[in-house]
Amino acid sequence: MKKSEIIEKNKKAVILIDIKIPCENNQGKISIRGTGFVVSPDGKFITCSHVYKQIQQNELPYLGVSVPGQTDEKKITHYDRYGVELIEMDEENDLALMKIKTDKEMNFAVIKEVGEPEKVQEGEEAIFIGYPLATELLSMGFGITMTANQCIISSVKRRMDGSLHFFMIDTHANNGSSGSPVFSTETGKVIGVVSGKISTKIPAPDGKLIDIPANLGICRPINYINNLLKI
Repeated sequence: MKKSEIIEKNKKAVILIDIKIPCENNQGKISIRGTGFVVSPDGKFITCSHVYKQIQQNELPYLGVSVPGQTDEKKITHYDRYGVELIEMDEENDLALMKIKTDKEMNFAVIKEVGEPEKVQEGEEAIFIGYPLATELLSMGFGITMTANQCIISSVKRRMDGSLHFFMIDTHANNGSSGSPVFSTETGKVIGVVSGKISTKIPAPDGKLIDIPANLGICRPINYINNLLKI
C-alpha cells in the first residue's frame, strides 16, 4: 500500500495530547506531551501510559487533545481542542485508553484496521504518524505539525513465555512521538504503538549530560489494546 494512502486514510484520527495553561490576555501556555489515535467514533483513544503518568497532578485540569478538523480551501487543517479523561492503563505494556470529553454528539474519525503483530517479521517496512518535537515546532512558528516517519522492524522482542513484548524500529522516536500508531506499509493496518526511544548520554564540558539519540525506537504490539477496549 502506498505510504501516502496510509497517511491520508488515517491522519484525521491521529491526535495531539497537550497541556494548555491559561495566561493573561486569553493566551495559553502550551506543552505538548504526546500522540494518540482514536479507536471509536465516540472519542476513545489509545496512547502510552507513560504520557499520562508524567503529567503533574496540578496540570491534569489543563490536559486535553487537539483533533484534526476541517481543512480549508488553502489546504490548512484546523484543530479542535477537547478535554479528556482516563479510562484505564496497562502499565506493563505502556498503553492507556482515554476518552475525549464533549457535550456534543460527535462522530470522530477512527483507525479501524488492526493488523496481526504476531506475523510481523524483522525487515518489514512500517510507517508511523504523530507529533514529534511538536512543542519545539510550535515555538518556531510552524503551528501544529503532524509528521510521518518511515522505518523497518529491526527486531522482534519476546518475553520468556514466548509472548510478544515489543518491536524495535530503525529510527529515533523523538519527544512527542509516544502514542503514535505504527502501520505496516504492506497491508496499511496498524501493528503497533510508538512507546519510547533508545539513546545514550555523554558528559559535556560544562558537566551536563547530552542525550545522543540512536536510530532505534520501541513500539508495543497493537494486540495489547484488546484488553483495554473490552473495559
